[in-house]
Amino acid sequence: MSRRAVRPRRWSVDAELWTMWTAFIALHVLFAWIAAWHPAVPYNDVTGVYRGWIDEAAAGRIPGIDAAFVYPVVALVPMALADLIGGHERYANAWMVVVLALNLLALGRLTLRGRERAGAARRRAIGWWWLAFTALLGPIAFGRIDAITAPLAILAILWLRSRPALAGALLTLGAWIKVWPAALFAAALVALRQRLRLVGAAVAVCAAVLVGVVAIGGAAALPNALSFVTEQTGRGLQVESTAASGFLLLAALGVEGYEVAFDQEILTMQISGPGTAAAAALLTPLMAVLVLALVALAWRAQRRGMGLGGRISALALGIVAAFIVANKVGSPQFIVWLGPAIVLGMLANGRRFGAIALIGLCAAALTQLVYPWYYWQIIEATPAGALTLLVRNLLVAALLVWSFERLRRGGRASA
Repeated sequence: MSRRAVRPRRWSVDAELWTMWTAFIALHVLFAWIAAWHPAVPYNDVTGVYRGWIDEAAAGRIPGIDAAFVYPVVALVPMALADLIGGHERYANAWMVVVLALNLLALGRLTLRGRERAGAARRRAIGWWWLAFTALLGPIAFGRIDAITAPLAILAILWLRSRPALAGALLTLGAWIKVWPAALFAAALVALRQRLRLVGAAVAVCAAVLVGVVAIGGAAALPNALSFVTEQTGRGLQVESTAASGFLLLAALGVEGYEVAFDQEILTMQISGPGTAAAAALLTPLMAVLVLALVALAWRAQRRGMGLGGRISALALGIVAAFIVANKVGSPQFIVWLGPAIVLGMLANGRRFGAIALIGLCAAALTQLVYPWYYWQIIEATPAGALTLLVRNLLVAALLVWSFERLRRGGRASA
């Protein structure tokens, strides 16, 4: 009599979640440790710039209230919270506590709610993707203000269909910390039917922020609260930006006239040389054109019958990619923005978004190579550094091109 083959027991959901959560927490600890000794000082913005702004606020000169500010004024809230938790001496550790708490809140909403419902396995797979994306992105995924907005954006995405007002409020709050969640808000505004709820929540959040500004600094503080809109208009071309890639490659090949130098006012590495100023001047209008074109294609795709999932995911990814590609800044933490946009795409499209998710992972891995591990190769314009950065930026540009093509073909049978 033949024996029946013994089938291995499936990995239980509890074991999978326990492993995922443990790995996610360990990831925060690992990169906090790396940041403590790495010569590139990956958390220098946190320990130097952010803490310095909080020191200024404690001294009576609040950025965004009493003086112009490079970020929206609500960015001071998580910075002040870290100071409240850890004080001056343990500010970086406290910052990581704040980031970890927000990330775990988003991961919990993604993986724990409705574990037995349809789609739970997909959400757990997306949780693993987010873990891999964060690990490949490295310290920059935690050591910038963008680390605060990413989990807020993911929470908003998870509430878009069921609680659009709450999602709109979270995206608006995120945009008052760092502008980029406005890209996801714009995509939701175009694609969803509950537009009035989104707009109402956004107006309420904006009103609350501005009332708070006036209550602290009076009406005279309003221009400073809105100064982030124009604070960086006069800056040059940051060396990591997409538009700088060609110039950096020319510098790496020894073409004369190109130089990478540190800007003391903006606190970034910028590239100068023939054509860089003109490229920087063209980027802001180019960004506006790209966003408007994406929105127009999304409206047309809707009229031609393209489904909500495909439409909102392509539009959200396209606007986020446009914010990165047509940006004179191009800091490595901008790749953090891709995470929530790809999470939205995977939630809406499942495995059909697999190639996009893979490109996101590759872009994250190359970003960690660029910063912090081999940043010296970028600022010294070596061929290896210039080529690595070029490939990373081309991957992001490919996501933008894919979004345009997906919306252009939307609603067709072949799509």
